[in-house]
Amino acid sequence: MRLCMVLVLLSVTSGAQSSVSKDDFSITIERIGCLGSCPDYKITISGHGTVRYEGHAYVTVEGIRETRIPPSAVQKLIHRLRDQDFFHWPEMKEVCIDFPEVNITAALNGQRNHVLEGCNSPGKVLQLAKEIDRISGAERWVGKRR
Repeated sequence: MRLCMVLVLLSVTSGAQSSVSKDDFSITIERIGCLGSCPDYKITISGHGTVRYEGHAYVTVEGIRETRIPPSAVQKLIHRLRDQDFFHWPEMKEVCIDFPEVNITAALNGQRNHVLEGCNSPGKVLQLAKEIDRISGAERWVGKRR
């Protein structure tokens, strides 16, 4: 059995509270296939706006693709984490077999947090994962969700 899971890794090692150096930020979202046809892919966004996609299964495009997004889109992700007080979100430890789940680990200016939300609940972790997909332009490679 495989779990549908999203892993988001965010690492920021330094920078002032109001801005983050482009060299100090990256965010990765990984959706892992499930028993059904859950998309299996990985997207990494660098602070410079480079987007690297790796499609594995149940996606429109398999293989590696790269593109760029504007620096303002990268800043939007950083601001969203701050605005929603991400570093104080509690961790939920539920894991459901064959449901999409989201893990988000983030580090920003010395702060770090890991959260998990699963069992297809429509909470803020899943909303953040959806926003990362939207900003990265993942739909062009993944396809529309069923």
